[in-house]
Amino acid sequence: MAARSKSKEIDRALVKVVGHPVKVRALTVLTERSASPKEIADQLGIPIGQVSYHVRVLEQMGMIELIGTRQVRGAVEHFYKAVRRPNLSDEEWSQLSLEDRERFSIWIKQQEMVDAALAFDAGTFDRRLDRHLSRVPLVLDEQGWKELSDFMAAGLDTIFEIQARSSERLSRSGGEGGFPAVASMSCFEMPEGAEPPKR
Repeated sequence: MAARSKSKEIDRALVKVVGHPVKVRALTVLTERSASPKEIADQLGIPIGQVSYHVRVLEQMGMIELIGTRQVRGAVEHFYKAVRRPNLSDEEWSQLSLEDRERFSIWIKQQEMVDAALAFDAGTFDRRLDRHLSRVPLVLDEQGWKELSDFMAAGLDTIFEIQARSSERLSRSGGEGGFPAVASMSCFEMPEGAEPPKR
């Protein structure tokens, strides 16, 4: 019962951020720059009350943080920015509690869901024929898991190298031809009785 309750809690945390388009759009603004709910409301053309509510929810979820205030005609305007989670080393990761690791992972998955929601809404997710999306259920032994984990770590290094080479080319061209993209990878252990691998 405790495990099922925890699973439902994680499910709610994962979908909460994409449960309303205002949350997604507000988080997008705050990922790009700091802003107050009023500034977000003005930019999106949405009533300030709606934006303020969803900004409070995002703050409670740990997705954004208050970075400053400003006195405006007898009221206090609050400014927020999306939280930037650090890229942890294996040693730093090993020092986190299970609860903290889960909180960190939920944050990453929330960001992935926001990215996907924005791309689907804009029609860019499947615009390119060579975009990649895959899900591969596996049955592994400990050696296989180690090989997979090492492969993913090497893949991350390669992604950063590709980004660095792209940045060099874009700096030479003055940014001509640059466009935003996202790459996400994951591998994790599934519970017993989960979907078997398809051959």
